[in-house]
Amino acid sequence: MTPERLRPLSVVIPTWNGRALLEEHLPTVLAAGEAYERVSATPVEIVVVDDGSEDDTAAWLRRMYPRVRLIVKPANDGFAAACNVGFRESRHPIVVLLNNDVAVAPDVLLHLAPHFSDPRVFAVTCRALWPDSNRLASGGKIGKFARGFWRIHHNYDADPNRSRPPYYSIVASGGFSAFDREKVIALGGFDELLGPFYWEDVELSLRAWRRGWTILYEPRAIVYHQASRTIGRCFSPAYVRMVNQRNRLLTHWIHLDDPLWLLAHGAMVLVLTAGALVRGDRAFLRAVAQALGHIPEVRRRRRRERQAGKLTGREIAAFFRSVRPGS
Repeated sequence: MTPERLRPLSVVIPTWNGRALLEEHLPTVLAAGEAYERVSATPVEIVVVDDGSEDDTAAWLRRMYPRVRLIVKPANDGFAAACNVGFRESRHPIVVLLNNDVAVAPDVLLHLAPHFSDPRVFAVTCRALWPDSNRLASGGKIGKFARGFWRIHHNYDADPNRSRPPYYSIVASGGFSAFDREKVIALGGFDELLGPFYWEDVELSLRAWRRGWTILYEPRAIVYHQASRTIGRCFSPAYVRMVNQRNRLLTHWIHLDDPLWLLAHGAMVLVLTAGALVRGDRAFLRAVAQALGHIPEVRRRRRRERQAGKLTGREIAAFFRSVRPGS
């Protein structure tokens, strides 16, 4: 790895009432930025987007980390909106997006940045480990369509000492991935219809694949993530489940472009809805009702994807059938 291959980059951290998490994890990000600057001789900026926090995050950052760029939003608009502000305000061509509950290895940026010398690369996602055990929490994701839905959470890992890259992933996690800033801006950023959280990164990743760009998995880029420490603390389980199911439906309604897949999806949604009625599952029923309320916006997005997409869902699924993790 030579310095001339490494470009300046920005690290964007959206946060909401997350001072305690930043206090724990931000020092690891700063150390990784300093390591990158030493090797690359190019600048790294750390950008924290405070999404209308009600704690003292902003005052604390100004006092303790004056070199961190702080962007304070007046109100909380959700993860997608905070990310979009961060991408727009970033100064450098590579943006590393991190959750505020993510700690990073010192060399993580050095493993992510070189991939962007390939103009086809949209994003590179990290190898996330559970901090208490170092077991795999999130790796590369294999995508396939089955039982009416995209199945996109199947993890695989790879050992670069025993197998040869590239390693692909259908999703670039919004919690710990690097992105080509120009491509994200060209796509319009994360879809704020999917607020306040969940499925924004999946939807953006599907848009990127449909444009013919690629998402890579870099197992040498290690982060440590204890998932959902903000969401689980601030929202009820029923609300979290409702939002997750609603945004899952909206993502599928935007991107399912095959008539047979749409038929299979519709049948499965009917089955799941009938089951929810029998069980009295109000969270799922609310999710369906809210998703149906967004049909006009979904139609606009479907038209956009039909016009701009180069690959179909079936072609993306076929590509991932050819991916042999660890081979």
